Amino acid sequence: MTEAFKQNGLFRGLQNDLAHLNACVGNNGGPYDLFDYSWGYFEGTRLLLREAQEPGIIIDVVIYPICFNFRHAIELYIKYIIADLGRVNGTGQQYQPGHTLLRNWKKAKKLLSAIDHSADDVAIFEEAIKHIDEVDRSGQTFRYPESIKYDQHLKDWPSINLAVLEYHHGRLFKVARDWHYRIDAAVDRAAQDGTLAQPYRRPPDQNGLLRSWHFFIYRAQTAALRVGSFFRG
Repeated sequence: MTEAFKQNGLFRGLQNDLAHLNACVGNNGGPYDLFDYSWGYFEGTRLLLREAQEPGIIIDVVIYPICFNFRHAIELYIKYIIADLGRVNGTGQQYQPGHTLLRNWKKAKKLLSAIDHSADDVAIFEEAIKHIDEVDRSGQTFRYPESIKYDQHLKDWPSINLAVLEYHHGRLFKVARDWHYRIDAAVDRAAQDGTLAQPYRRPPDQNGLLRSWHFFIYRAQTAALRVGSFFRG
């Protein structure tokens, strides 16, 4: 028996003339993956950038959610590359938990060998990632005015231009959408060949021994898939 979906006074749908504004979440149309979330943050960034240029908007405060959304979109997208292409090539590569960009990008960039891509497109991502990492390595700079040690964020940065952000957002998201189609195709091919590894899931218990055992099982399953594919070929 399927349990009824939950709702409360704030997070709920409406069954009236406003029902067209109901957004489907969770298993109601999903589950949604890292790309879906990334796409949402990319789109949120685009909408905020457009609206922020309207008269009367105080861009000195709207700039923080704009930059936060943009950074988070990129973070999620990099993790999506690792999660999906790691299954395609069977390496067991997993993204680093937390908000790191550069370390995960190094993994993602290697995994891109599984799809057709240009050096120019990689450079677009790399440029944005390096710029963001210089300003917001921890993912907190645009969330709070100070660090947990009460150090002021952005005190050495005088201004951020919306047009510059919009330019980089537009060309980066164009590449992200193109790669998404290619990654999906690679996943589909691996699934048809029987070589697609199961999604890696970290165990709820973060004990180091259990993590190692869980990862060992994952690698063993992946190796079995490769051997089976070899004999079928």
